[in-house]
Amino acid sequence: MIWNVGKVMTKRARISPDKVAVFFENETITYKQLNDNINQVANFMQAKGLKKGDRISVSLLNCPEFLAIYFAAAKLGLIFVPLNFRMVAGELKYQLNDCGSKLLVFNDMFIKNIEPIRSSIKVDNDKYIFLKSGLPGFQNCPEWALDYNEILKDASTAEPILKDPVKIDDPLGIIYTSGTTGDPKGAVLSHEQTYFKNFQISDYTDMRKDDVFLSQLPLFHSGGLYIVATPTLCTGATIVMRRTFEPEQFARDIEKFKATIIFGLTTMWRFILNSKALDDTDVSSVRVVLGGGERTPDSLLKDLSDRGLNMQLGFGQTENSAMMMTPKDAILKKAG
Repeated sequence: MIWNVGKVMTKRARISPDKVAVFFENETITYKQLNDNINQVANFMQAKGLKKGDRISVSLLNCPEFLAIYFAAAKLGLIFVPLNFRMVAGELKYQLNDCGSKLLVFNDMFIKNIEPIRSSIKVDNDKYIFLKSGLPGFQNCPEWALDYNEILKDASTAEPILKDPVKIDDPLGIIYTSGTTGDPKGAVLSHEQTYFKNFQISDYTDMRKDDVFLSQLPLFHSGGLYIVATPTLCTGATIVMRRTFEPEQFARDIEKFKATIIFGLTTMWRFILNSKALDDTDVSSVRVVLGGGERTPDSLLKDLSDRGLNMQLGFGQTENSAMMMTPKDAILKKAG
């Protein structure tokens, strides 16, 4: 059995190379293309001297590159640390130093938060990686960073060779959580935890390879990365992503991509329902609706149920990677 989460993408690319892995904005990315990108990133990071156990961080909007970096880190046994892109400079400084990150990949709009702290964080000087967000009005790559697309132009798509293989209980990622008093704490999640999370989500949703999972949760959040993206791609299904959450776009995407599984936090569902975009949206393809994040009013559950969207409420903790979910037959009996 493959216990390296990143290596699952190698298997997926071999089994179904031409199947769509990711729909992102106007891009369509197959499993082979995704795995090639993963390997390019992994081979670049190896060439930069990164080794098993090193931490790498990203401050990115949702994008395919986020997934490529995540799975590349997993293949090499690096520890992936996604950062909340809403943080200001001081908060970034604390988390980057706390985890000891050696490499940082960032979008153009976050340069203003990184420049003031460069001299006081532990990131290696040759390991600042710039990635255009695709949004207008932001500057190009600063002179102190490497351009993501340029450095990968000549990178090999071959599978990286590991001198120190990844073990089942090796750390996969660190997710920072503010669930306690004081500064945010880094919760360490292993390859083993993530495997069992995949099984759990697949079981709860009866996920199949022909499923299309729509979610606009940020990938820096444990829900977006470990409940949506990782189980979906490890199963061989398809994920629909956008850079950020837009209520009307979310509703349109249900019909456009014939989504079968959809996930939104209760707050997100409020915005979606208030936008009225669901009123003329065909949701007949949907068989699983996931939600949570706070107490959900009975009225919201009923509003969705009247549209044929029966939302299963989930509860989980970043720290232990565990999750519980309301059974489908008890959705309205145990509201909240």
